[in-house]
Amino acid sequence: MDESWDVATAGPAGAEHRVMMIPGGMCTAEFYADVMAAPALVRSGLGMVAVTQPGMGDTPAPEDVSMENYARLMAGFARDNHCDVVVGHSLGANVALEMAASGLFGGPVVLLSPSFCRKDEASFLAGLDRVGRVPGLGVLAWEAAMKMLPKAVDRMMPANRADERAPLLG
Repeated sequence: MDESWDVATAGPAGAEHRVMMIPGGMCTAEFYADVMAAPALVRSGLGMVAVTQPGMGDTPAPEDVSMENYARLMAGFARDNHCDVVVGHSLGANVALEMAASGLFGGPVVLLSPSFCRKDEASFLAGLDRVGRVPGLGVLAWEAAMKMLPKAVDRMMPANRADERAPLLG
């Protein structure tokens, strides 16, 4: 496995089937830790690899942050790591969908909470996107949002997992 990727693995290395799990925006591979530790999956003999998308958590962003490029990057990772199933959550689901729609990945795809259109997205993201286009104000708005994000995320997570949130969230 390429050392430049932030990954978490579970299951036998030589498993007959391997699932790649893509977390949502700003989340890391750690997002799938509880799923990967589920007793039924552990007993299944399924190979699992959760992978942080470049630019999420504390990983460096690619030069091209388009959905098409993320689909190419993640499809390449799936190919290189012999993954025959992809599971994506939120932004990760949209990347998985683009992988399939563009023909970059031909196996089964499981979409968890994808956004099929702008109205499906969290409304605060649309607002930040609009404000983000205003020169000088956009950076400040995103900086403020990132400072408030840890408290919001802590309220959404089980108490035993709040300390393990993405490094980006501080």
